[in-house]
Amino acid sequence: MIAFLVTIYAAVVLTLFKLKLVKPRPYPIALVILAGLLMIGGVVVAWMQYAPMSSNLVTSQYVVQLVPYNVKGYVKKVFAKANEPLNKGDLLLEIDPTPYQNAVDQIDAQLKAAKANVKQARANLDAAHAGAKKAADAVQQAQAALSQANGAVANAQANVAKWRAAHDLAKTEEAMAVNLQKVGIGAISLLKVDEAKQKAREQEAALQQAQAGAVQAEAADQQAIAGLAEARSGVLQADATVKQAAAALEIAESNVPGVAAQLDEARFNLAQCRMTAPSDGYVVNWEVQEGTMLVPRPTAAAGTFVDTSSISVFAAFPQNYLTNVRPGDEVELVLDAHPGRVFKGSVDSVIPASGGGQLAPSGEIPSAAKATSVGMFAVKIHFDSDADLQTLSMGSGGTAAIYTNKGKPVHIISKVALRMKKWLLYVVPSVQKS
Repeated sequence: MIAFLVTIYAAVVLTLFKLKLVKPRPYPIALVILAGLLMIGGVVVAWMQYAPMSSNLVTSQYVVQLVPYNVKGYVKKVFAKANEPLNKGDLLLEIDPTPYQNAVDQIDAQLKAAKANVKQARANLDAAHAGAKKAADAVQQAQAALSQANGAVANAQANVAKWRAAHDLAKTEEAMAVNLQKVGIGAISLLKVDEAKQKAREQEAALQQAQAGAVQAEAADQQAIAGLAEARSGVLQADATVKQAAAALEIAESNVPGVAAQLDEARFNLAQCRMTAPSDGYVVNWEVQEGTMLVPRPTAAAGTFVDTSSISVFAAFPQNYLTNVRPGDEVELVLDAHPGRVFKGSVDSVIPASGGGQLAPSGEIPSAAKATSVGMFAVKIHFDSDADLQTLSMGSGGTAAIYTNKGKPVHIISKVALRMKKWLLYVVPSVQKS
């Protein structure tokens, strides 16, 4: 474009000289050259500051290395074809799932067994609680029996005391009757003496019977005490059984989450045997065939997936050309893959960083001689039309012009240059020399 401006200026000067409007003398010629340098130089400076152009443009898309996650095996079937459009979730290939299905079945059986153990342990705990309640009821029954036995002993002892008093009275009456008979036959009749003796014998028998009842009541009391002790021992044993059953249930329940986690992992691994498209896009470098061995290593990827759901356009400009560039400034683009067209967009952002300033962590002291910069910053460009954006291919080149809010008269230069470029693309190769 600079050559074009010089050519126009030279043509104007030659016309002036030819028409003799300016005499071709050394002084006028020097003035014309100096004026041309100042004019063209000023226009070029204003042009680069207010409507900068760059042919360092590239379209970029995210790529994903298709590597199986945590699974390996032979490819059972290939579903996708290289360079054909795919939707997110479409099946790309399937790794032989047999070993991973077996792992799922095995762990699933372990999980069912663990849950059955929990169910059995819970039933055992319920039975232990029922046994503890039964033992507690047995203690209450034993205490009631002991109370009853204590009452029976008290009654038996009172009965013994009663019959002992009656026996003593009967013996006293018998002795009095016998003594009266000895004093004189007429003092008491033989019948009365016999009645006294009979009554004494009856009271003695009743006393013996009461004493036997007391012994029996005391024996029952001792038996009730022993029964209470046994019932209390049963409570302790039942409590120990409850604690043991509760511990067994806790252990059984603690095993379930671990086995369930193993089953989830096994199912996840089984699902990874089916490799699907991570987004809309297509696969390249797709050399995998049925029977190919795939392993979870990035260096042995099955292919490369190009994500077409998001496309970015970047253009590199000299840093001094971006002084007046702001987000939102108008952008026009000519793409090498689309000759004859001018695309519209705007500045999304200026990336204020360059890889030349990045230092990789190492044990070496950075060398000042190696500190270099290409003096370029990247500008991310937003397309006005998403439909136009979707027509772009990864790695496409082109030319971009940014129209700032200043120096609008010089915008025409970039507009003309871009439109010349779009028609020249029909005949001029767009390959850049390296």
